[in-house]
Amino acid sequence: MLTRIALDLSKDGNHARRIQVAIQLAARHQAELIGVCPDIPIHPYMRGEGRTPEGIMATLLEQIAQEKIEIKKQFLKQAALAGIKAQCRMPKGSVQEVLAMHARSCDLLIMSQIDDVEATWAIPESMAESVIIAAGRPVLVTPYIANPEHTVGKHVLFCWDYGRRSARALADAAPLLSNASTLTILTVDPPIKMLQTLDIQQEDMLAYCAAHGYPQPKLVNTTSEGVGIGNAILNAATDHACDLIVMGLYNRSRVREWILGGTSKTLLQSMTVPVLFSH
Repeated sequence: MLTRIALDLSKDGNHARRIQVAIQLAARHQAELIGVCPDIPIHPYMRGEGRTPEGIMATLLEQIAQEKIEIKKQFLKQAALAGIKAQCRMPKGSVQEVLAMHARSCDLLIMSQIDDVEATWAIPESMAESVIIAAGRPVLVTPYIANPEHTVGKHVLFCWDYGRRSARALADAAPLLSNASTLTILTVDPPIKMLQTLDIQQEDMLAYCAAHGYPQPKLVNTTSEGVGIGNAILNAATDHACDLIVMGLYNRSRVREWILGGTSKTLLQSMTVPVLFSH
């Protein structure tokens, strides 16, 4: 079960939907919600001598402070109405840093996909991936097209490629898998020869899930030919009516970890259901 869930309370287009997903999960797991309300970044050109008059800057900062107070008030009110234990933190610092730091004392962090229409220097399109890489905890990213009334985590699609990151994702998702009704395990382009050489058997994953009390999984193999791995995953989620995708997050380079590989990038840009990323 989840015990503590961190929630990004940044005011964006997915703010209300993200709160509803968090409340839904917290209620199901009887978990505490830790709302994290970061400062709204101020563009550097507005700061410094001769840039923005002192009076205007003071007014702007006061408006930001009041908006954060209102966000906190509404969040705690919604949590109380749902019978959820909750608290709200008002940290200073960059959004990426404060979210990653608060995630580390929680089981899960909930963020949103950044709509490319909303993406700016202050909320860059890459913010979610930066936090996922830095947090050290699984991050649930909700799509900006999400319906807040839909359940999350009852019908899970787990992406399994026999690698280290997908094994880590399997462990990180344990609280959600234990609470799921159905589980579909998807392998795209299965490495058949390698599995035969290493004597890896299909029953191994079935036995693992049974030992942990997960739903008996449906094992699905598919190909990425003509669509790519990312789209193959999204297609499978639709075909099997899944409301959550679980996958390891991949990057192209150890030197430049913030540059993601094609599969992770596709999921972050084109997700149709929430995705639990583990790194």
